[in-house]
Amino acid sequence: MICPRRTLLRFVAAAAVVSALPVRAAGSAGGFAPPASPMLYARRLERGLPGGAAFVVSRSFEIRFVPEADGFRVEGEQVGVEVEAPEQLAAFARIERERHEMGLFPLHLDAAGAIHGASPGLETGRLDEAVREVIAQIERGDHADAEREELRAFVAAVHRSADTLLTELPRDLFAPREGTRTERRAVVLPRGETGEVRMTFTAERDPASGLMRTAARELVTTLAGDLRRTVESWRLEPLA
Repeated sequence: MICPRRTLLRFVAAAAVVSALPVRAAGSAGGFAPPASPMLYARRLERGLPGGAAFVVSRSFEIRFVPEADGFRVEGEQVGVEVEAPEQLAAFARIERERHEMGLFPLHLDAAGAIHGASPGLETGRLDEAVREVIAQIERGDHADAEREELRAFVAAVHRSADTLLTELPRDLFAPREGTRTERRAVVLPRGETGEVRMTFTAERDPASGLMRTAARELVTTLAGDLRRTVESWRLEPLA
């Protein structure tokens, strides 16, 4: 049986380290000239679960780049959402399907396309409600002891790290340098356990406008033999 406190400490420590990794721009390569016409911006977030399952949320937005004196204002409106989740996390899935993302836009970019200003926040009231409901479902469910403790740890980690891990965007998301960059951070836990958090960011940009076409950020935590993977991916394309 997995000790719930030790498992929870691993995931909470990982969330703290990941949120401390600098979310910085790699530097713009070439000019940044977004179109005046609307575009489709899509974001997909996949978090690994015990047993190989995943919690996946995909959202799409209609956005516009509005010129300002010092750069651009990105205005957007959600136009679609899809959620994939195992039955144990049905409450989380329902909350995400019903939630209309209001806090992401507007974003402000400098003349080179880098995001500046505060990161968007996350409303936590409904998340707290979902956490209580999910924990109750886990307790009622027919799970092995080890699986139950792993699910509890996942829910607690999502709850504790929601404001940082799940909402902070790479500063150069809209005007990234193409290629791959990787950052690593060691994790030291109580009882002498160690691990690592690795963040890898890759991107492809349009050579004419300098805009991101696709981008992905992978977070891999390896802690005392436990491995968890979170993948965020983005897509930007003309609105059909």
